[in-house]
This record gives sequence, C-alpha cells and structure tokens, in this order.
Amino acid sequence: MHKIGSFLFLMTLLSTWNVLQGQTLLRGISNWKTDEIRAYRVSDFISETEVEIGRAKVDTNDVFEFTFVSSGIEKIILRGANYYSWLYIQPKTTYFVELPAQEEFIGSLERNKEIEMLFFRLNEKDINYKILGFEAWMDETIADIYQLKDVHPEEFISKVRAFKNETAQIYTEENDPFFLNYVKYSVGITIDNFNIIGGPSKSDKFEFYLSEDSIQFKNPTYIAFAQLFYEKYFYQLDKDIKTKVESAIRTASLTALLDALESDPSIQTRKRAEFVTLLTCKEAFSQGYLDRALIFDLLNSIQQTSPVEEHRYIAGNLLNDFKRMQIGMTAPDYPLSESKHFYQYKGKWVYLHVFDPSNELCITEISALKKLQSKYGKNFQFITIYPKKANYSKSEQRNLDALTWDKYPLDISDEIWKNLEINSYPLYLLFDPNLTLIASPALSPTPNGRYETIEKVFIQTLRP
Repeated sequence: MHKIGSFLFLMTLLSTWNVLQGQTLLRGISNWKTDEIRAYRVSDFISETEVEIGRAKVDTNDVFEFTFVSSGIEKIILRGANYYSWLYIQPKTTYFVELPAQEEFIGSLERNKEIEMLFFRLNEKDINYKILGFEAWMDETIADIYQLKDVHPEEFISKVRAFKNETAQIYTEENDPFFLNYVKYSVGITIDNFNIIGGPSKSDKFEFYLSEDSIQFKNPTYIAFAQLFYEKYFYQLDKDIKTKVESAIRTASLTALLDALESDPSIQTRKRAEFVTLLTCKEAFSQGYLDRALIFDLLNSIQQTSPVEEHRYIAGNLLNDFKRMQIGMTAPDYPLSESKHFYQYKGKWVYLHVFDPSNELCITEISALKKLQSKYGKNFQFITIYPKKANYSKSEQRNLDALTWDKYPLDISDEIWKNLEINSYPLYLLFDPNLTLIASPALSPTPNGRYETIEKVFIQTLRP
C-alpha cells in the first residue's frame, strides 16, 4: 500500500480508536526501512538511561502501535535501524504520528540519526503541543533580538525582560507544573545564559532557578540547566572550600566532599551537594579531569549510602555506563557461540562488523567488505555479528551467506550490544591483537565524507 493509502487507512482506524482507562496509545506510520520499532523510556536525565518498554511490528500498511501505562509525563524514544525520534507522553492520551523517511545518506559512522516525527490531531492541551508552540515563539524572539546583544546591550536586556514578562502573563492560567518548569528552565538555558553586563548574576540565577529544596529529576530542562550552572564547579569554588574539596578528593572521602560543598552559597544543602557530585562525576569522566578510580569510589559510595532514592539509582546508572567499553579498554571475553569466545581471536587485529541482513546500507557494503577481507584477511580477522531471529527471508539469508568469514547470530538481549553501545547498522569496531578497543566506531569499507575507508588504517597498521 502506498503512503497515501497507509495514511487514509490509519486515519480511518484512528476515528474508532478509544483510549483505555489509564493507558496512553501511540499509533503511527513508519517510513523507516525497518520491520520493528522499539520504544524506550528515559528513566534518568543525568545518565540518560533508556529502558526498553515495548516493541511494535510495522505491518504491511506501514502502521505500528504501542500501548503505554504511565502515571505522569514521560519522554519516550522510538528507535529503528539507524534512526530515532522522540516525544513526550501523558496519561490517558491518544497520539497519531508519522516517522518520516530520512532523505540524506546515513553513513556507517553515524550511530544515531534523529528524525523529527510529525504529529496529527494534536490536542492544544497536550504537552507536546504546548512545548512546540513555546519553543517556536522563544526561538523567533531570540532571532529577532540577538543582534542587539553586543551593539545595544541595554535594549537587548530590555527586550529580554519584556519577553519574560510576556511569558509570565501568557501562562498565568497554566496549571501544569511540568510545562511551567519546562518554560522556566528553557529560559534559563537560553536567554538568561547570555553573558552580558546587566544580565542576572550567578547568585541571582541560583536564587531563582535552584534554591528550592526539591530537585526535578523528571524534567529534562531542569537537569540541563543544572548541568550548565554547575559546569566544572569544583574549579569555581572559593579558596577555602576548594582546599577542603581537594583534600576530600585526595582521600576519596564522599562525606568530606559533601561537607565541603554544602557550605558553598550555590549549593547550601546536603541533597544538592550530592546532586552536584553526580553531575561532576559524569562530566569529569568524559572530560578526564578527575581520576577514574576516584569517580568510581564516589559513585559506589552514593549508590550504597545515599538517603535519596533517585541519587542511588543515578549513581548505579552512571557506574553501568562507565563500565561499558571505552577506547583503550580491553574487551571482555564475549561468548559468541557455544564453542567460540572473543578471546580465541587474540593475536590478530579484529575488525568487528555489526550487520543487519535486511538493512539496505548494510547490503550495499557487502561487496566492499569482501574485497577488503580477501586482501587483508591474513592480518585482520573479520568478524560479523547480527541480530538473532527465528526465521530469515530468502533474500536475508542470501545476504548472510555472502559473508564468508566468521559470523555469529546474537540475541538482541545479549550483553555485547549494550557493552559496545551498538544501536545502529552497519557499525564497525577495531580491536588490536590484545583485543583493546582502538576505534568505535571505526571507518567503514566505503568512503566517508572525506573519502576515507578502513583500508587507510589497515595500510598504516601494516607499515613497518
């Protein structure tokens, strides 16, 4: 059925589709080249942990459907092939969406490609409707006044204040705390973050945005603002507090660190000190300005001793994230089949190929892969892993048979997918003879935007 036919078919079904008690229903058309859409709930906006909550088959009409049970507004991510899209859902609501096709070529170095979904019949009281409307208005306002920032700063500040006053007036009767806080912290991230004379000071921002005792773990703009406000915060502390923080870091004492941070005017409470420590652990791990062993010690202490349930959960998520494969780490001995383990490939460079026999881009790269394997197979071990399923079509099986080196079907729940952060196809990873991860993602067998392929790396590696 063509797209127009699918659309009419879906609209007909939608007219008879009732929201069940306590449930949120999501039905859509998918133009993605995948027969399955996976849904994930974002359970923690600091570690950005996604928890799978459902899978939906895309039928012959390109239609898919999810039923969710939720007690409040949540961010839901839909994933398929190399693509993802997202929306907010609220309880007892019906959503009708379309996942547009990606017109641009998706390179094998792209693990994720965000595609904006289209909404149909979106109620004006829905959280997505309100957020989209507000963001369009704020973006337009910033575009209109931004050029004044450096040329006429006083006029710029005046217009910023006018926008904030108008925002407060327009949403006077709004009673949804999630949306009101979304607006508040969106303004904090954008307009109030301009570095300009006459703008709000750091203490002003703290008093307005962060001084309340409650921490809004479920609101992404609150977390984003806090991450921005406390960016590299240990280096911004005054001399006395910084000395105490450095002493706590040397002894890896969480208690001493929280004692020191609690005395800072922009933290003030034990709960917020622990919250800022979590933000710092995430930032420092990725940027490398704190020893990783220290970060692990702090997170382990928070996970085991924190009185705040959310903090224990976030610490656990960050620990799980940090234990995933990073460049320079030696891989675990992944079981690949009943008789084969990853460590049995020690001694040769390993070019790991993540494959989906139904993915068009995966298929187009088979020929280039075969040529490379024929040329470099003595020095580089090619290994293919692909999602295990009960039955493959004849064309899918032909694509698998075309790969003449070692290949392994692995269940999608296998730990290797999460450990190597595999969420798209095709994907390539390169390991040295000790099975230390050298590149993730590695170059593909076909040229990227700079006309580079993995053959360049092969040649450089073999060069005396």
